[in-house]
Amino acid sequence: MKNTWFSETPKSRSNSGILCALATIILLLALPPALLQLGVSADAQTNFPSIISYRVSGAPNYSLPASESFWSSINWTSVPLAASVSPGGGHTPSMLVKSANTGFDVYMLFQWNDTAGPSFLSDTEVYRAANGSLVPLSPGLTGNVTQLYYNSSYYYPDRAAMLWFVANQSEQQTSPRMMLGTNGAITGGAAEIWHWQSNPTDNSPNDTGYPGGYTDPSGKAIYPPDNLTFAEDDYTNTSGFYVVGGSFNTSSPNLDPYADPFIVHAASAYSFVNKTWTVEMVRSFTTIDAASRYRVQLATGSSYYIALAVWQGRMGESSDFKSVSLWYNLTVSEKPASSHASLSTTSTTSVLGQVSTPLAIAVATGVLIAGLVIGTVLRSSGPSANKKMS
Repeated sequence: MKNTWFSETPKSRSNSGILCALATIILLLALPPALLQLGVSADAQTNFPSIISYRVSGAPNYSLPASESFWSSINWTSVPLAASVSPGGGHTPSMLVKSANTGFDVYMLFQWNDTAGPSFLSDTEVYRAANGSLVPLSPGLTGNVTQLYYNSSYYYPDRAAMLWFVANQSEQQTSPRMMLGTNGAITGGAAEIWHWQSNPTDNSPNDTGYPGGYTDPSGKAIYPPDNLTFAEDDYTNTSGFYVVGGSFNTSSPNLDPYADPFIVHAASAYSFVNKTWTVEMVRSFTTIDAASRYRVQLATGSSYYIALAVWQGRMGESSDFKSVSLWYNLTVSEKPASSHASLSTTSTTSVLGQVSTPLAIAVATGVLIAGLVIGTVLRSSGPSANKKMS
């Protein structure tokens, strides 16, 4: 099992930025030191770039993401991304996002360019020290690491994550982040994280770790329904990071071992023609088990703050090294997707100007970087090969 516990400023790290290890899966949202104290006004909170989840009819096709007919009636939103740590991160300058809902389930569709090709490998994160030796990434030894070691045969999984801000929105910061020098907890509230990983949550013959790691309270291994790809369901608040459902192991906090760890269903596909990943995530509006308080509960007509991140494993991205977004405002709408929608892409570049003046200036000068880090976890082996879908 691999653990990563870090905090960093976007362009370099320092000892004061190293987080205490509280969980196996760690998420970090980092902001440059000059903006650490920057708050969000009430007006700014309502003017983050918008994504609309349109009302549709249909059912998800987990064998081929984005193939549902209703997607053609919804335009893509182009979401700019930036490096959280340079030069090791930031290989994805933008990603495309769409959302739809049936009034009961929400659909999130993501697509991004990955010219290096799909990665299902999940090597241990290491960096090259000054003496040339390879050193495992660890809190005590990597204060100034800005790039992981990788080559054509040693690299990391591809991943995408979506963060939902779920509590104390009046205290939300200008950008999704963690407070440096703390235990790694999110400031001003709590968040749920949907985290797709090419290894070990993707049902592909190439994902040797799928699905791995989860058991029920009696210790019996449990697997996703119909052997589906899923997005790992995590939670963070002012005390630390947790796996929401299922049992993981004694070193990782679990909030509810009886809760379903596979509640966020997913589908993925890589196009070798277009050099793109497409990932679709689906979850019910509400959840009814004891873990519901740790999960975002959706309602028609309501809006939610979200943030996004992408890792390109073949380019040496893992842990802290990734491409990240600013906050977005996702509204669950009753408005139907227009049958006359064009195939054009909605850009949010101009919308960024509606955010508070300090934040807009920071974006314009390339100073502001929102960081999302979820530590890669190597889990125990999943079900036998004959249980996998081709």
